[in-house]
Amino acid sequence: MAFEDLLSEVGDKRTFQNLQVFSLAIPLIFIASHCLIENFTAFVPEHWCWVHLLDNTSASLNISGNLNFSSILKLSIPLDTNGKLEKCHRFFWPQWQSLAPSVTGQNLSQLEMEPCVDGWVYDQSIFTSSIMTEWDLVCHSWKLKSFCQSIFLAGILVGYLLLGYVSDRFGRKRMLPPSYLMLAISSTGASFAQSFPVYCCLRFLLGFSISGIILFGWKLVIEWTTSQHRPLVTIILSLSISLEHQFLGILSHGIQEWRKLQLVVSAPCFAFFLTSWWLPESARWLVIHNKYDDALKMLRKVAKINGVKDKILTVEALRSTMERELTATQTRYTILNLVRFPILRTRILCMSFARPWHPTGMLSYGLSLDLQNLGSNIQMLQVLLGVSAFLSRVGALFLMNRLGLRTTSVACLLLAGLFILPSAFLPQGILRVVLAILGISCIVVCVSSNTLYFNELLPTKVRNTCLGFIFLGEQIGSVLAPLVNTLRQNIPALPQIIFAVIAITASFAVFFFLPETQNQPMPDTIQDIECGHSREEARPREEGDRAVKISQF
Repeated sequence: MAFEDLLSEVGDKRTFQNLQVFSLAIPLIFIASHCLIENFTAFVPEHWCWVHLLDNTSASLNISGNLNFSSILKLSIPLDTNGKLEKCHRFFWPQWQSLAPSVTGQNLSQLEMEPCVDGWVYDQSIFTSSIMTEWDLVCHSWKLKSFCQSIFLAGILVGYLLLGYVSDRFGRKRMLPPSYLMLAISSTGASFAQSFPVYCCLRFLLGFSISGIILFGWKLVIEWTTSQHRPLVTIILSLSISLEHQFLGILSHGIQEWRKLQLVVSAPCFAFFLTSWWLPESARWLVIHNKYDDALKMLRKVAKINGVKDKILTVEALRSTMERELTATQTRYTILNLVRFPILRTRILCMSFARPWHPTGMLSYGLSLDLQNLGSNIQMLQVLLGVSAFLSRVGALFLMNRLGLRTTSVACLLLAGLFILPSAFLPQGILRVVLAILGISCIVVCVSSNTLYFNELLPTKVRNTCLGFIFLGEQIGSVLAPLVNTLRQNIPALPQIIFAVIAITASFAVFFFLPETQNQPMPDTIQDIECGHSREEARPREEGDRAVKISQF
């Protein structure tokens, strides 16, 4: 009997498991919202140079329909090559002749101009404020928006690097409430930040705490779930993340001031800090660290919550049950040890390349954090993306069962690239939005597939070590995504071209270098993949054990 048999004994699909999944799924909606909230809190409105002819009253008026305001702008602001008002320059002197109907922008293009030395005036018709308007992060400072986004994603990267060890050293439950508390304090503090550097520091801590909640919370749920139910739990938690698109889109319709929006999304995190205390520690982690008495207490507590009659469990019985699994954990490998195996090395390198471009990596953040490039109604775009992501994750179940994991991954990566590439050359409009949504939907299906696919490609003995290296590449891709978007200043279509080429290249890498795992056993040892064992040839773990473990979905 293995540890999963003990989970079945105390109830593997009852009240406790449902409450545990629910206690993580609800916070994930708010946690994921912080990843995309800067679509709204860092919104860049239409803006022009402040000119001395504007007084405080006229500057605060809504721009549309104000004839006096429009006239002042026309005589003070030059036109760009597209015939629109310049955002970053003004005439050195007011040009009263510009009000004459016979005067064009070309007639005035040679007149002396200067930068916006007195600041800017912003259109408040969509959002009354954002960090861009609060700290004037426009014109020569426009790249600071992408820099801030990268700092947030760097916080997630550092969190994964450091907190993975903390999770294994001090446990899952013990570190989960502090992560919620850090999330609540840093996110709430960001809504009161009085300077851009302070805001960036708080966003870094916010990203750091998010990685802790994902590591501690997700592991805690998975380790209390049997392998039979893990795919369903994974899909449920993924669907809750998809709901943050709709949540943010609807919320931003009613809250147009960035500090209030940030505060509304952050305040519930204090409640999540309080509710996280009821969760029991992972019994599996306790056993591995020789804390058998505590593990028995947790198992009995879960059995009581599930209404299962108390089983007669002793430390000796628990130690005997876990003997095989504990033996498998004795040998430790590092990435440097693993690269000596050719097939495993090829799989790790291929997955490390393919993984960063998935929805939690470069492609996701590169597209999802750039909604303003698709259209002005970003609230509606956010809701549409959420609906498409939700439906895509549901459809992923059907595709994975019918096509297999590798075929699904290859097809979705290829289609994502083919949808994104033409959208780079289209003007803002319905067609561009449709192609972008289709591309992101393909990526969502791909990540749902690869969550299982990559686990089935790696041996059980070294799976966490390999995935840690792969997830590191994913987060590096995430950090680079906002910086890639800054290349639009040079060539407007360049970021989408880069994303499309990466997706198409990754599809070929998966197709040529990774095998299909449908109806194949999950490898347990490195030898299982180096020797090319099939399902029928899979070696038992020890002599006399003829049962082959089937991967279920």
